Parts: sequence; structure tokens; C-alpha cells
Amino acid sequence: MMRSMYSAVSSLRAHQLKMDVIGNNIANVNTVGYKGSRVTFQEVFSQTLRGAGRPQENGRGGTNPQQVGLGISISSMDTFHMRGAVESTGYNTDLMINGDGFFIVSDTSDGSKKSYTRAGNFGLDTDGNLITPDGFYVLGYEYNEDGVLIEDLKGLKISKSITSPPKASDTAIFEGNINSNLAPAGVQADFDALKQLVKDDEDKDVKSTYSTTMKFYDSLGNSHNVTMTFVHTGVDGDGNREFNAYIRQIDGVDATGITPDLTKLSFDSAGKLVKIDDTGDLAATPPVPFPNIFLGVPGNILNGADALNIQLDFTKLKSYSSPSDAAALKVNGYESGKLDDFTISSTGEIEGVFSNGETRILGQIRLANFKNPAGLLKTGSNMYRETANSGEAMFGYPAAGGFANLQPGALEMSNVDLSREFTDMITTQRGFQANSRIITTSDEMLQEVVNMKR
Repeated sequence: MMRSMYSAVSSLRAHQLKMDVIGNNIANVNTVGYKGSRVTFQEVFSQTLRGAGRPQENGRGGTNPQQVGLGISISSMDTFHMRGAVESTGYNTDLMINGDGFFIVSDTSDGSKKSYTRAGNFGLDTDGNLITPDGFYVLGYEYNEDGVLIEDLKGLKISKSITSPPKASDTAIFEGNINSNLAPAGVQADFDALKQLVKDDEDKDVKSTYSTTMKFYDSLGNSHNVTMTFVHTGVDGDGNREFNAYIRQIDGVDATGITPDLTKLSFDSAGKLVKIDDTGDLAATPPVPFPNIFLGVPGNILNGADALNIQLDFTKLKSYSSPSDAAALKVNGYESGKLDDFTISSTGEIEGVFSNGETRILGQIRLANFKNPAGLLKTGSNMYRETANSGEAMFGYPAAGGFANLQPGALEMSNVDLSREFTDMITTQRGFQANSRIITTSDEMLQEVVNMKR
């Protein structure tokens, strides 16, 4: 009878521990990235009252052993690493791993003390660090301003202080029409004659010139308005209408030191450009270079920036009998910009969007995985640490090398199955109840033994 009581006590302890696990699972039914656990039992050592006997020759048959069990103990406490359901949030710092893998986090920005988590409810601190709710840094690789990946695993930063460097303009592509009805004015011998021609055109109904202004950026990001003037100079021997293109002003200042006759454009009777500087093979003609176009401008317009070398492409211009609208519609280069917004892709790349319209990869989130994720040690706050039985962490990029892709703007919900938990709760309660009855019954039997003395 004493054995039965102690067996029941061991079972009460085991069922109480199982109820603790069930209670924790239900408590975390809405915890981001939580992985449910289970408890399994096993019998403990059995006391052998009589061993097994082999069959005798021409005698009795064999006998089975006689044993009395001494209760139960915990066989295992397992964590299920099945993926939970998707909760769409729309926040650009919320991330979900759509398969195997763990985010790598650390309580130091250099990543020296690593933990792992499935909970992707990240945010930004005042310094722009990508962090967990408890302030752990999310680790990955950063890119420098030149777009080169720096393979140093550390805390990722998305700071508003990040800038996009300026790019100096070096290409401008002209498109549109130059009115074929511009009056021939002849070749302008010098720059003063060109300025006078443009001035005289202001009072004419039939003009000889057409001007357009384009914006260029220097190496420091300063913008400069460059005015180009087209002058109808006449007709060549093949009957083509000729126009000379001049850079006339820069930021409102006359480009007096530049030879005004910079390039010559020839259009045929169908309005198509057929020659540039008397070169007829336009496909083989490179864009017209205008090196150091600011050198002839009085004053220090560049303010220490490098002189611009612009390649002007005129090959898309036409000359029809309609109003002039030729312009440099495609000019590269831009000013410096500050970080306006960012997005995180399914491959973990953090792309910054800057105020100058440019985008740049700022960093990339790294993931970890283990040969035995069930062997990880829970440390609280939805985090794990590796153990001797989990194996060492294997690092990689999302959506590459066997790692799952990310789902931005979403979180992984708890994988706790409430229907299963409530079922386990019922069976656990019944098991506890039945074993408590064993103790009660054994006590009554002992009481009867005591009463035999009366």
C-alpha cells in the first residue's frame, strides 16, 4: 500500500508539471512567434518480485517476471518549432520568417553575445538602431555609401542622419522639336553678335533663335541652370537646314569665354536630323562633349566643385513646322539627399529612399538556423540560446541557401492549438484526480489495518 501512495505522489507531481506547461501555452496563445511545448511521461524503475523462468524439459513451462511499478517521471519536454499563422500589420519594421530560420539579435551592437528569436516585432530607437522591444540589436550586414557589402555581423541602423551623396551631371539627352520656320540668321562671328541676335529676337514676330534651360548638378550637389540657344544659320549645299547650338548662359551669367559655335545640327526636308558637325553616320556619332563648360563664366560659380564635363545627345531632335519645344528631358545627376523612408524586402535587404529621389541598399538582415532547433534553450522575451544539442548556428541570407524568405509587414503568431491544449487539460486533470483518489483509497486501507488492533 505504501508503494501505491508513493506512485500516486509521483504521478501528481508529473501531472502538475504538465498542467504548468499547458497553462503557459494557453497564456502565450497571442504571443508573437511563441512555440508551444508538451510534456510526455515515462514509467520509472519497477521492483521485481520474481524473475522470469525458462521452460523445463519434460516439466513445467516458462514463467513471466512479476514486477511492481514505482510510479512515473517526465520523459520529455518538447518545443514544437512549427510555423505559426500570419498576422498582417503593415508596419515596415515588422518581419516574419516564412519557413525555417531565426533572427539574430544581441544586447551589444557588435553582436558578440548572440540570441535567436522568431518574433519579428522590431522597431527603431532614437539613434536609428533596428531593435527588439527589449532593446536587443537586430544583426546583419551593412552597405557603405558606394554600395559595397561589409561582411561584419553587427547591429543594423536605419538612421535619419544617413545621407545620399550628390552625383555630378555628365549626360543630357535632348528630345523634342526645333521650329523649322525660324528665320535664317547666318553664322554668328562672335559671342557679342549672338547676344545681340537673341536680344533683337525679342521684338520680332519671326525669330531666328530658340533657347531652352536645363539643370545640371556639380560634384557638391549644387544645381546650375544652363541656357542653350539654337540659331538657324541657313541651308547647306545639300538643302539641309542648319542650326548651331550655343551654351549661352550659366546661372544667368553670360558664358563669354566660350566659343559660341559649339556644334552644328543639319535637318533634311523631312525634319529628320541627318548630320552633327557634318558627320552623317549618327549611329556612330558619340554624344557631343562640352568639357569644362563653366571655365568661361565670370565669377566663382562652382564654389570649389569640380568643373562639369557634359555629354549632350542631340540625336533625338526633330525640326518640323510646329512650335519649338526641344529640351534636355533626360539629365542625370542629383543633389545630396536625406533619408525619407525605407523598405525591407523578402530577401532582407533594407532599401533607403532619399529626398533626392535616389534609393540605396543600407543593409541586409541575416538569419540563423540549427540542425536541431528543438535543442535550443529558451531564455525569455521570445529568445533562444544555442546548446550542445542544438548544434552551432548556421548563418545565411533570407531566401538563399536553404533559408526561408521574409514577409515584411507581418508577424508570426503563436503556434499554440487551443483545442489540443483544452483536451490535454481535461486528460491531465482527470489523471491528477485519479491519482489523488489512489492516495485516499490507500489511506483508507491503512486505516483498516490500524483498526484491526481494536
